[in-house]
Parts: sequence; C-alpha cells; structure tokens
Amino acid sequence: MSLYTVNYLGQDQWLAYEDTQAARIYAYVPNLGRFVLHRQLGQDFYWDNELDWTPVDAATGHALVEAGQLGKLDGRRHRDLLDELTAEPDHKTLAEVFGAQPVPERIPSPQEFAAAKVHALAAAAPGKWLTYKVYDRDKRKAASVAARDLRTGKIAAVRKSGLHIDSRVTSTVDGRFAVEIARTA
Repeated sequence: MSLYTVNYLGQDQWLAYEDTQAARIYAYVPNLGRFVLHRQLGQDFYWDNELDWTPVDAATGHALVEAGQLGKLDGRRHRDLLDELTAEPDHKTLAEVFGAQPVPERIPSPQEFAAAKVHALAAAAPGKWLTYKVYDRDKRKAASVAARDLRTGKIAAVRKSGLHIDSRVTSTVDGRFAVEIARTA
C-alpha cells in the first residue's frame, strides 16, 4: 500500500492510493466516501510527474479521510469530473485501502521502467505523444541522446516490442526537457 498527498501549486488536492500490484492510482473522493480509479492522476504519477506526490502513512491518511476536505468536489464547478468518478466501476472501499498490507517501497529497474512505458505506448493510439522521461534544465544533451536512442531502437524494450516509434524533445513550462514518444503505425 502506498498513500500520497497530491499537491498542486503548493496546495494539497488529493489523497491518492497506489495499487502497486495493478499499477493504478485511486483518489479518495469524500463526496463518494471511497477511493476511485483516477486516470488523470495515474497519468501524472506514472508519466508526467508535474504534480508533487508526498508519501504519507496510514495514520495520516486516516486523518485526511476523517477531515473530508482533500479531494472534495464542488458539484456545480466540477460536475463533469464528479460524474466521471461516480460512474467509474473500479473503486476501493476504505477497508480495502487501509486494510491492505504495506509493501516495501520499490524503485523499478531501468528495464522495468522502459517495459512499462512501451506497454503503455502500445495501448495508446498511433500519433499520441506520451512523456517517456523528464530531464533537468541542464540535461538537454542527455534528453536528445535518449530521444535518439529510443528512435533508433537502442533501448531494448522498444526494439523487442516491434513497435515503430518516433521521439522528440520538448520544453516543459518549468524549463525542463521532456522526451516524448509516439507510435507511428
């Protein structure tokens, strides 16, 4: 079990639960009283890394749930998101989340990281750009080399997948460099 507070622009927005077995992110929605699969947060956690994710323990998570403020959606301003999360069939009860056994924090190997990215790319539509990795401001050359290695098949996971991909380097709003990949066919 991995719990996080998700912070945007210095303000906590969500209490998130990572199902480490299924590699999915669930957000606690006080309006519904449960954790719901949140695809946009999952996209950020596994790909974009634009939000700040702070690990919290179960006791802190319980306190945040009891307070009921984190993740609460205004039914008028956020009706579409609330409807989407209400209709989401993949959800977890509080007992499922807080009753889950803790697992040691594990950092995926570079091979697992690449394989996960290729798997997600295979599921994406051709031409849809996905962030492969984000590099610091002073790592432009490393980002360019990574993009070239992806494009030329030097990354084993890409080569073995049989996918034809394109890659590019783009600037993020905070000045870092994102290596993006897309299936060409």
